Amino acid sequence: MIALLSALSDGKKHFYTDLCQELSITKQQLAEDFQQLDQQGIEICCEADGCYWLASAEVLDSEFLTKNLPQQQLLIQPVIDSTNQYLLNNLPKLSNNSVCLAEYQFAGRGRRGRQWLSPFAGQVIMSYYRIFSTNCDISGLSLAAGMAVAQALTELNLHSVQLKWPNDIWLNGKKLGGILIEMKHNPHLAQNQVVIGLGLNVNLPKKFVVDQPIAMISKQRNINRNLLIVKLIQHLAQALTLFEQQGLSAFISQWRQYDAFYQKKVKLLLENQSIIGIEQGINAKGELLLNTEDNQQLSFSIGEISLRPINDQS
Repeated sequence: MIALLSALSDGKKHFYTDLCQELSITKQQLAEDFQQLDQQGIEICCEADGCYWLASAEVLDSEFLTKNLPQQQLLIQPVIDSTNQYLLNNLPKLSNNSVCLAEYQFAGRGRRGRQWLSPFAGQVIMSYYRIFSTNCDISGLSLAAGMAVAQALTELNLHSVQLKWPNDIWLNGKKLGGILIEMKHNPHLAQNQVVIGLGLNVNLPKKFVVDQPIAMISKQRNINRNLLIVKLIQHLAQALTLFEQQGLSAFISQWRQYDAFYQKKVKLLLENQSIIGIEQGINAKGELLLNTEDNQQLSFSIGEISLRPINDQS
């Protein structure tokens, strides 16, 4: 099925006879593949003589992307299990600042291993590879990456862009996307090889159902997906260079500008308890600061907890 999806990933109509020849399968096998895709919720538009995979937004334009991102090694994989995993599996072959882009991923993952769903060409699906010296403290890197994303969206005239600690991107008070940082340590080269995964909702089909309120860029503005990707990568590249030079301290004041819950009452969900207090932003390590009801200021590390507004009892 992956080969079939890859063949259809250009969004154009393909004749059944051509697909059978290209994939070296029979018409019966092709029909069975279509049936399996339908069972998985992947909608292929079938006509009498051919079919196409209906894109939710513009398909990736490799020529435009390459022209506008000359400093990046772009690895465009139309259909893939996970852009993060692809980079992690190919670290020896990658140059610094390589970027993997996809139209559709079938094994994407978010924080704590949660599945990240992705309709065809309906999202930004990308992973950015960056090498850091082991002398560089990468605490809070996901926060710096989030601010780069927020600044790119703001530059494209999107309004009500916010960040929810530690790695969610919000638009109009709903989740627009998220960031997933994965790392491998290379002791021989004294390097930390970091992969920064980013997923953003651009335009999702009506039948696309998730278990939480979500935002889409298309609900606010019609932005070409390729231009959006260029802006995101440019801002990420700049932010990562600044982070490498100055650490997270260079971003703390910017974080307050986008922090969805700064100086608001929130509930922190720990493994065995919850804590209510006033959120006070972050420190230089990227830890969340909270003034509790008994006048203590506590700090919490990424990965320890979940953050909720006080009126969210989920």
